[in-house]
Amino acid sequence: MKKAQLILLLVLALAILLTACADSSASGSDPTQTTKPSTSETEEESKETEATTTTTEKTTEAPEPTTFTTEQVTEAPEPTVSIVEKVMITADYASDEILSSYDSFSEFIESEDISQRIIFTTNVGVKSFSFIEVIYKEKDGEFAFFENGVLYSIEDFSPEKPFLVSWMETGAIPNRGISFVDESDTTRYFYLASSGEDGSLILAEFQNE
Repeated sequence: MKKAQLILLLVLALAILLTACADSSASGSDPTQTTKPSTSETEEESKETEATTTTTEKTTEAPEPTTFTTEQVTEAPEPTVSIVEKVMITADYASDEILSSYDSFSEFIESEDISQRIIFTTNVGVKSFSFIEVIYKEKDGEFAFFENGVLYSIEDFSPEKPFLVSWMETGAIPNRGISFVDESDTTRYFYLASSGEDGSLILAEFQNE
């Protein structure tokens, strides 16, 4: 009886031992368990990733700047057109009131026996102004006037300095006049006469031929 109990205990111990060995083998070969990488391996992979990123950033080339060339166009100024004012010379009887409005004037006294005092004025500067003697010839029933000599001349006749002349008028036919060079460099001739309407002085142009 004692032998039988001893044998039974040995069998139970052997069974327990076999069962323990089987459990340990199963735990070591479980395929569902995930192997975690070590800390050193993770750091190395992180360094490799950073190195790759740095290399990529360094090799990226910036686009070349686009250069725009602006040409500056200088426009030529428009030519200035100067308007030449037309010469206008007037003659009037010289009164003290008219003479007092000027600081100075040029004067020619042809005769001491003064019959008339005439003042000539201009709106612009005039070259080669002359007080002339005028003669006439009858042609086809009309009078043709001509210059018969210069009595007095002014190289530069200006609006600020009029010309005053005194002479003894003889006869009803004009015998005095003026000549000057106008804005177009043309010499023009005028004889001095009295208006038949109001007796005012007029300058009538004639062709000195």
